[in-house]
Amino acid sequence: MIRLTNTRRRRGFSLIELMTVVAIIGLLMAVGIPRYRDMKRRGYSTNAMSDINTVRVAAFNYFADNATYPPDGGSGSPPAGLVPYLPQGFSFSGQHYTLDYDVWPSPLNPSQPVVAVTVTSSDQELVDLVARTLQAGGMGINVGNAYTYIFAGL
Repeated sequence: MIRLTNTRRRRGFSLIELMTVVAIIGLLMAVGIPRYRDMKRRGYSTNAMSDINTVRVAAFNYFADNATYPPDGGSGSPPAGLVPYLPQGFSFSGQHYTLDYDVWPSPLNPSQPVVAVTVTSSDQELVDLVARTLQAGGMGINVGNAYTYIFAGL
């Protein structure tokens, strides 16, 4: 039996098929990469807000024991009086943000200081996300790449 038709087996993909697949992958990446960055930034902001809350609770516990707030500390380092009230290994310097505990005299009530925690980051969108989320639960000041959350004294 002789076959008259010359049939070739097709191997691989045509150029059109490959270009279609590459275009679809490119579209998925264009949609997915910004979403991935946004999810990472939301995770960092959640960590920052959790750390701010940890410092706030530690300051309130210090106040409950001493009837005053601990004195101000430097940026990126906890005040010495606050260290026993913070979890072991707690750090004010993170990979994406830095915390600063602040105490100022109150212009309205000199006997009651204004107590705040400032989060600073080189990622402006991270600071803005923290500010938007924390403003719903208290008072704060957003200046440049820093957000100061005031939790006592006003």
